Amino acid sequence: MEATAIVGASLMIGSSIFMYILAFLAVMAIGGYLTYRTSPKQKRRREDKRNQDNLN
Repeated sequence: MEATAIVGASLMIGSSIFMYILAFLAVMAIGGYLTYRTSPKQKRRREDKRNQDNLN
């Protein structure tokens, strides 16, 4: 009986570590997207494109 409790506990710990890794990757992806979206280079490109559209 004790072996199944140990196996169950290790599976729970393993799955929680896996969930932490997934959450970390999700946060990194969202943070990277927001950083890219609000980066100065990207803003300048958007403004240049907007200005070109207004000139034509």
